[in-house]
Amino acid sequence: MFETSKNLVGLDIGSSTIKLLELSKDSNGIKILSAGLVDNPIKDWKEKNIPEAEDAIAESIKDAYRKFNIKNKSVAIALGTSDVIFDYLKFPVLNEKELANAVKLEAEQRISSDINEVSIDYKRLGVKDGNGQENILLVAVPKGITRKKVDIAEKAGLDPLVMDVEPLALLNCLIALADDSRKENESIGILNIGSNITNLSIISKDNFPTIRNINFGGEKFSNFIAKETKLSFKEAENLKKEPEKLKRKGIDVFQMFEKQTISLINEVRSSVEYTHKRTGESEEDKNKTVTDPRIKKMFLTGGGGLLPGMDSFLSKNLGIEVVKWNPLEKLQLSSSIEDSLKDNGYLFPIAIGLGMRIA
Repeated sequence: MFETSKNLVGLDIGSSTIKLLELSKDSNGIKILSAGLVDNPIKDWKEKNIPEAEDAIAESIKDAYRKFNIKNKSVAIALGTSDVIFDYLKFPVLNEKELANAVKLEAEQRISSDINEVSIDYKRLGVKDGNGQENILLVAVPKGITRKKVDIAEKAGLDPLVMDVEPLALLNCLIALADDSRKENESIGILNIGSNITNLSIISKDNFPTIRNINFGGEKFSNFIAKETKLSFKEAENLKKEPEKLKRKGIDVFQMFEKQTISLINEVRSSVEYTHKRTGESEEDKNKTVTDPRIKKMFLTGGGGLLPGMDSFLSKNLGIEVVKWNPLEKLQLSSSIEDSLKDNGYLFPIAIGLGMRIA
């Protein structure tokens, strides 16, 4: 799951849209050779379990390859649902064979589902505690999810070489493109609000990562608006981007945020606090709350995160500077890439992080 390869296309199959992006990396930096964005023909396909969904999505990917003139068939695929398990383990420094066995034994104790139905991988975090133990990130993904993504890629005529979980791909993007924005001894984070799932990635001052998939998405707002206004879901999707029109319908955007984001705010707060405790601060520091964070900045991406006022709302409630972020502005772009795609760069951080898995 964590291997790297050369010449990859990052393939992010989201609930609403499909993102594809091919990068090259040389002494001059990182350049995007080609990129594309298309609607997913089967909305929420993972939850609905529609038999023909894989074929329809594969056809859309083929169309995107043709439309955006993407030639490379080797892809890195993002895995992201609330069923993905992340856990942090500690072991004495072991060789790879010993560590693999130790991780497997520990996973069997921690994972409640059938271990044979789960794909397990791990990553050395390179952070040792005072006792010389090494921190290990454990990732467990239901094999059914992995099989679906691989089947779609193969039906589209692609060669899936790498699979990565969404928060780690997001972290790759954050470290590569935003790490220069933090001061020494500061932590930074990125919050990617999709249609159904929010990915959170934090890199601490000592480079310890905290990653989460949160069961929250922008569709929560659309459903609320549709219910309150008696509009269709599609009409509500369009309306939520226009606060003045919403106000005329009797919906105040900030009140909607207050009502609908309680779970999101709580999950982000707990992750921030967890990061603080894991970074080796003094006991006095550990007792500080999120209102006095060492995390000074959170980058906001994803369609659900770009709603008007969402950045200021999150800043106020988290006590952290939250800024909308378009990672494409940090990259060299091929002249063939459409201007409209550049404006949608906030939808691409996961695809960028996947594409950066090139060796």
